[in-house]
Amino acid sequence: MPKPQNHKGYSCRVNILKYVKVADKWRFAPAQTQNNKLKQDWVLVDGNPERHAEGTYYIEWYENGVRRRQSVKDASEVLEQARRKAIELDAGKAGIEIAESEEGERTRVRDAVTTYLKEIEPPQREPKTYTAYKHCLELFAQTCRKTYIQEVTREDLLGFIRKLYELGCGPRTAYNRAVIVSQLLKLNGIAGLLHKRDWPKYVDPIRSIYEPEELTTFFAACQPEEKTLFLFYLLTGMRDKEVRYCTWRDIDSRNHSVRVTAKPQWGFKPKNKEERAIPIPESLVVELKAHKERQGDKNPNNLVFPTATGEPDKKHEWKLKRIAYKAGMNCGRCASRHGNKCSDGEYCSNWFLHKFRHTFATRNLQDHVCDIRTLQLWLGHNDLASTMVYLKAVRNKDVAARVNGSELAAFATAIAHVIPAHAGQ
Repeated sequence: MPKPQNHKGYSCRVNILKYVKVADKWRFAPAQTQNNKLKQDWVLVDGNPERHAEGTYYIEWYENGVRRRQSVKDASEVLEQARRKAIELDAGKAGIEIAESEEGERTRVRDAVTTYLKEIEPPQREPKTYTAYKHCLELFAQTCRKTYIQEVTREDLLGFIRKLYELGCGPRTAYNRAVIVSQLLKLNGIAGLLHKRDWPKYVDPIRSIYEPEELTTFFAACQPEEKTLFLFYLLTGMRDKEVRYCTWRDIDSRNHSVRVTAKPQWGFKPKNKEERAIPIPESLVVELKAHKERQGDKNPNNLVFPTATGEPDKKHEWKLKRIAYKAGMNCGRCASRHGNKCSDGEYCSNWFLHKFRHTFATRNLQDHVCDIRTLQLWLGHNDLASTMVYLKAVRNKDVAARVNGSELAAFATAIAHVIPAHAGQ
């Protein structure tokens, strides 16, 4: 948190901050003033003056022990609004009632949403993430009954969660969207509105994996290029976009590894902004060499799995579902979100790309190929908790034998023989 700055001309009880981008991350930094004037675009970053033209100014104060922040769109009004807020705080401390703040000192909910979305728009966030935030926050702005964000209360957040349920959202989606709105409110100095019991409760499922029998049948139905593509997913645990933008330069055949690296020409950067290397088996190295020979020189962008025109391929999941459908492997019971029946085509929800990642993670833990920390690095997770979800699906190879040999199992077997004997009497 920035240290309070004693700006001459208004009380040190109010700080002036600017939300700026430092080393690819957005943060609050104390604004600089000189001769009782704002030094436009200059802030202190870790005590050092830096110029940042990007971002929005905020005033910050504490009210009843709770930190509050308010955005100020017009930089020329920052000092004046800080001064007014300081007078208001000092008057309140002295027990003097003051008139309600002018409309200009408060931020409309829609304006707060617009400002926040401006700060997180690509490339700060992935386009898909930005779209999800935009949809959520605009829905909140539409459904919120309060005009100003400073007026938002716990009841408004609970009403938003109820609206999400009415629209058909599940508990997990409602939870995630409540988090997004809470981030917006926190940025505007409003935090801790929801109690622990208010948050939507959801069940965190065991990550499903592909079984060996399924994979054997599936790969038998693949063409050579398709077999290499999906073996790559299975044996690297890489995400869809990471495979889509993988180039031959990322393949290290000598050291049996593949790297996940940024591709500025396509606007791709690794999730969590960290490049990483993943070890691969000799069998995949051999498969990739054969795949490269089949490609020949018809690959201008040097992609490992390009389209026919050499561009990044966005249809990997459709190809996966098509192969599963043609091989007769659809479950026949599910339907797509658009209502397409699983039995009618490539719509089965049991077949999806991320399931290869689940399989990679679970099998490596189960076979003691790596520990949980190493797997975290291979998967590119920012925190260990994201990796630990795969521990739920790990099946000890000898656990079935131990269960069947237990006294409890023997008792159940004895009962199974006794009950039929008395059932006919």
